[in-house]
Amino acid sequence: MFSIARFLAACLVMCLVFGVLVFGMLLMNPVSFINSYPPEIQAEYYRSQSKEAARRKLTVIMGIKKAAALTAFLFLFAWMAKWAGADTFGEGLMAVYGYGLVLAVFDTCFLDWVLFPNIRRIRLPGTEHMDREYRQKWFHVKAMLPMLPLFAVGGVAAALIMVWIW
Repeated sequence: MFSIARFLAACLVMCLVFGVLVFGMLLMNPVSFINSYPPEIQAEYYRSQSKEAARRKLTVIMGIKKAAALTAFLFLFAWMAKWAGADTFGEGLMAVYGYGLVLAVFDTCFLDWVLFPNIRRIRLPGTEHMDREYRQKWFHVKAMLPMLPLFAVGGVAAALIMVWIW
């Protein structure tokens, strides 16, 4: 039987772990998620650091990181849905879509809107002065909205994994 309490507990733990991982990676290397920054910030970073030649390489590396993270999230979300009590494909799909939605809202509203603009230590080198650009809320919303239908596709994949493995 599906448990809302377990679903919510998993959401809380997921957001905390995701936040710590992302924030930790940014503390170690602010360039970790360069493709997630507004274009003005990216352009200023590449220009100020004389790294225009490295731009393509960093974009490819970011794509590889995202693909690996997506694969890990599919299996993790499948396991979390099963742990929350999802027994059918439909329950698994709804749980996984919910996890994706919660994570996207957490990432956008907390990490992108609160932490990143206010913690200068995780700003890209050479962009520390770009307060207005770091506070572009609409940029992050526009980046999240196209992901919503993709969460359904990921939900289908994770629900299938959940049904077939567990």
